[in-house]
Amino acid sequence: MRFGYHVSVSGPPVSAIVNGVDEGCETIQMFPGPPQQWQITEVSDDDALEFRQAKEGARIDPVFIHSIYLVNMAAPSSPIYKRSITALVSALEKAEKLGAAAVITHIGNHKGEGVEWGLERIASAVKEIFTRFEGSAMLLLETTAGAGTSIGNTFEQFGRVFDLAGRPERLGLCVDTCHVFVAGYDIRTPEGIDSTLDEIDRFIGLDRLRAFHLNDSAGILGSNTDRHAHIGKGELGIEAFRYIVNDERVCGVPGIIELPHGRMEPEDDLALLRSLVK
Repeated sequence: MRFGYHVSVSGPPVSAIVNGVDEGCETIQMFPGPPQQWQITEVSDDDALEFRQAKEGARIDPVFIHSIYLVNMAAPSSPIYKRSITALVSALEKAEKLGAAAVITHIGNHKGEGVEWGLERIASAVKEIFTRFEGSAMLLLETTAGAGTSIGNTFEQFGRVFDLAGRPERLGLCVDTCHVFVAGYDIRTPEGIDSTLDEIDRFIGLDRLRAFHLNDSAGILGSNTDRHAHIGKGELGIEAFRYIVNDERVCGVPGIIELPHGRMEPEDDLALLRSLVK
């Protein structure tokens, strides 16, 4: 399993690679622009070439782009729904230009319209996205904590989206360990991880699992509380991550850590995860 951090883009796109190298990453995740704004930062041909060359030279692979936080593919509001689709198409186009493997996104909030209504809305958005974007970059739907009227806290829901959208080849899954735990999946034991992976395989297919967000949880099992913690410092505990990184079914799936890191941070989640690999 290849490990890395969500890194900042502190200038041109290549700065993400530089920051990843500084932190010893084998894979990275980055935003396509300011996460609380609709606009996706444009990238020139020269900047894209520099990024690709630096990526290859640093052997950082894969690169993931995390969509902006405003995206809501289940939005009842037509303007927000349309802007969400456009933002994801733009992020995928940027990923394609930079040589990134995929765009990871939260799938949406039905705002009281109902889960099935929301699932159909998301599937329609996915179909339109792949009509407008014809590149090779994948779109990965991320698991959610399940708070309020958000969608994506069960793998059955994801399976429904995949089926309604026609199971396009470029549609995949990103599992956030904190999110699935607080959504009710007890992955603290080998039995719990087996059961969770079996459910993913049944509703989606393990071949569609393309990324992990490896975060411990400050919230307890089933609390729907989306609060990340450093590896081994939360309710999941160190053994849960030892099981995951050594499970042969998912050992080839890259893992991204989404917590603060760097020289001023006392925790080194990257080194800790690597120490768990047998």
